[in-house]
Amino acid sequence: MGLFNKIGRNVEQFKQTATDAANEQADYECRACGSRLHTDHEECPECGANEVYPVDDSESEDDEA
Repeated sequence: MGLFNKIGRNVEQFKQTATDAANEQADYECRACGSRLHTDHEECPECGANEVYPVDDSESEDDEA
């Protein structure tokens, strides 16, 4: 049973890493709930708010400096 637990943890860690990497590359973000999106939407598919805007890359550049 320990082997399956270890495999399950590894799969979940991989899934989280892939999700985080995809979110970093997203071009749009919902200002209401913070969901990151790769395409523009009139309303957020997660929360339904009309708060989807392009990600401001200048904010992340300031954090890196």
